[in-house]
Amino acid sequence: MTKTFVGIQIGAISFVDEGVEPVLDLLQEKAGVNALFISALSWSRGNAGRAAYGFPDHGVQEPDHLKGGAFFRPNPDFYGPTDHKHFTAPDPLYQGFDTLADVIPAAKARGMKTYTYYCETSSSAIRPIWQPGFHQFLDRDHWGKTATRPSLLNPHYRTWWRCVIDDWFSNHDLDGMLWGIERQSPLMDIFRADSTTGFDEYFVAEARARGIDVQRAIDGYRKIDSFLADVRKGQRPRDGVFVTLLRHLLHYPEVLMWEKMWLDAHQALYHEIAGMIRFLDPKHEVGYGIWQVINTYNPYLKAQYDQSDYGQYADWLKPVLYHIPAGARFAHFAEVWQQSVLADATPDGAYQALANVLGLEPFIAPREQAAMAGFTPEYVKQWTQNLIADTGGRCKVYPGIGVGVGDGGESRPITPEAVKAAVHAAFDGGASGVLISRNYSEAELRNLEAVGQALRERDLW
Repeated sequence: MTKTFVGIQIGAISFVDEGVEPVLDLLQEKAGVNALFISALSWSRGNAGRAAYGFPDHGVQEPDHLKGGAFFRPNPDFYGPTDHKHFTAPDPLYQGFDTLADVIPAAKARGMKTYTYYCETSSSAIRPIWQPGFHQFLDRDHWGKTATRPSLLNPHYRTWWRCVIDDWFSNHDLDGMLWGIERQSPLMDIFRADSTTGFDEYFVAEARARGIDVQRAIDGYRKIDSFLADVRKGQRPRDGVFVTLLRHLLHYPEVLMWEKMWLDAHQALYHEIAGMIRFLDPKHEVGYGIWQVINTYNPYLKAQYDQSDYGQYADWLKPVLYHIPAGARFAHFAEVWQQSVLADATPDGAYQALANVLGLEPFIAPREQAAMAGFTPEYVKQWTQNLIADTGGRCKVYPGIGVGVGDGGESRPITPEAVKAAVHAAFDGGASGVLISRNYSEAELRNLEAVGQALRERDLW
């Protein structure tokens, strides 16, 4: 058994494809895994399905066409307070398999901890969430259209989550839960030319209770959205894009008031869930997964999510620090902003300005080389140290080490050497363990073995 915490995120599909016992054998023998993070409820292929960007050297080598939902058998006794009672995954692959009831006892027999993992992903893409009534949870955007993501203030959505949590922790021998923080505020959705959330009747009521002029706020969001849409078409105001954007925010201060309200709603949801998990048993652990866009790429989101706050609610944190695909992803993020918010700058200028503001310059390559270079392993060490310092050591940090997470664009392959360097960097930065990410179904076996090799080199296994 390893001497430190070694977790891995895994979906039901891997146990279905490869068998429960063989998978557990492999994870323990190759990577020293002693904690499972099971995507027991998900509609996201990246979190629960087979690999999205090429198949690794294990499992079934074809798409699973994930529909998603619950990969466990919900106990109807726990869903009386909600109308959303039927959300079991309809995928034929999972019929007769319960990823909690069928995996947890086998894991516990091996001394492995088990957690559920749920990620409120940022993607606004319409998904085949077929479950009857799910649309009643959906938010509205700043134009009044029904959004594609649930409303964080919808009491019915929050009640449903209470029922799920109660079911999970009352009926299964779980050690805790990992909640993935990946939502963006409406202004950030507008910056990336995406649809927004945060404007349904519950947000409107909360805004009025706070004394926010609702129409002024909505007018401000629409003004900024239309302005940036024109910028992307090539229009340039005489005073420059950035100055004009600031002018809009000054003329519509209600926008930033709304942004704070949205942030409060987001944090309140995962704080509420943390409290409920501990209410069911104070020994339960609560961890937050911090999206790389929040902790690394986006200066506005870094300002929103003050890392010192996490220590008040979490037992541990998983910062996403996938250093190999980070090069391509940061370059893409800079490109998106250069086409709108930073359109006054050249592509290289926007890339370098963001790197400078975010403290990334020591870890990145020039923009043209970014995708194939990735970030250096020292980034993993520094960001781990930063998080520990920001939270005052009040909670443990388990950096997310990317051993197979794909990238939709050009990015160099993840090698065992890169994995070992990242694991060493995490522990050099003071990590209390590591969390193998993004998903077992994406990981090459050689990269899992590299985790185990790094642990042995540090006498942690």
